[in-house]
Amino acid sequence: MRFRRSQSTDQNFWVAYADLMAGLLFVFILLIGAIVVKYVYMQGDLIAIRTDLEAQKRELELSEAELAKKKQDVAKITDKLIAVQLENKELIFTKARLEEALKKANEDINQTQASLDAAKVLLQEQAKSIDEKKEQLRLSQAEVNALKDLLLETKTLRDDAESMALEALEDLKQAKAAIQEQQSQIALKNDEIALLGKKLLDKTLAHQKLVEDLNITRARIQNLTGIRIQVIKALKEKLGDSIDVDENSGAIRLPSQILFETGKYTLRPEAAEQLKKRLLPYLEVLLNDENIRENIDRIVIEGHTDSSGSYMYNLYLSQQRALSVMEEIYKWPGLDRALLQKYLSASGRSFSDLIYDKEGKEDMEASRRIEVKFNISNSKAIKEIQTFLKGDY
Repeated sequence: MRFRRSQSTDQNFWVAYADLMAGLLFVFILLIGAIVVKYVYMQGDLIAIRTDLEAQKRELELSEAELAKKKQDVAKITDKLIAVQLENKELIFTKARLEEALKKANEDINQTQASLDAAKVLLQEQAKSIDEKKEQLRLSQAEVNALKDLLLETKTLRDDAESMALEALEDLKQAKAAIQEQQSQIALKNDEIALLGKKLLDKTLAHQKLVEDLNITRARIQNLTGIRIQVIKALKEKLGDSIDVDENSGAIRLPSQILFETGKYTLRPEAAEQLKKRLLPYLEVLLNDENIRENIDRIVIEGHTDSSGSYMYNLYLSQQRALSVMEEIYKWPGLDRALLQKYLSASGRSFSDLIYDKEGKEDMEASRRIEVKFNISNSKAIKEIQTFLKGDY
């Protein structure tokens, strides 16, 4: 009986052991599945981020192409203005020539008028001579014939003088008409030049305003890109030398050795106070200052490991360590939970961001760390660029 009872006990033990191993295998399979799903989601997020960056790049290229086109339009208008100025110079030269011709015509008219006056005087003298001869009682036939010839010659001279005067007057009228027509054309050209000058002035003012608005937008965007420097400066001023803040990224690093045991993700009992001493002032500066908080997009707690072990094992370990730090932060009084939910997040980086020494070798101890960093929001910069491209400046 004792032998059978012992045999039955052994069988129950092995059945229970088999069930236990099956349960552990099932849990392990579920864990692997969760890790795979998490990896797929992360790949989808990376693709979305890359798509957004390419779209922003295309928008910037379109902005540069439009600015180049406007510069070409200004160059064309400038060339046209130069051509009009050259044509205006030719018109001025033509006007000078016409004025010289008019002056010469006036001189010819004056000379013709002087000839007419001389002819009138001559006629008057001849008339006076005729009157004197009429008074003579006796006139020979030869004298009468000579007088007739003289009168005929005088009449011919007068007719020729009158004909020359009429021709001179006609030429003068034609010259005046030509001058008036040229003056009309010059006036029209001057009006066209004035209109083109006004259009060019409007284009120049519009271009100057476009350049000024572009410079203002560029200054605003540069100011937005310098926000990280301003935030880091504010952190250093408010935290002093008590907390080491990275000058380039504004992040703080906490060695894993003082927070966790090797291969563990549960905080050491003595690490909670040290964590609060370093992180609480850092978070208060970022979250409680509205001028800083409005430019913050995300505050990230990142877990990092060295390259010992597989990537997936270290990814899980780094994620759990970052989550443990985040859970500890949620226990601290004085921090607004709504702000923590909006800005604070945790992630694991495994050994994707190792630290190397001066010789280029991996610094295992420095690589095992917790980093807390902030990301600057670029929504204002994107809004500035979109406003400029739409022309709402």
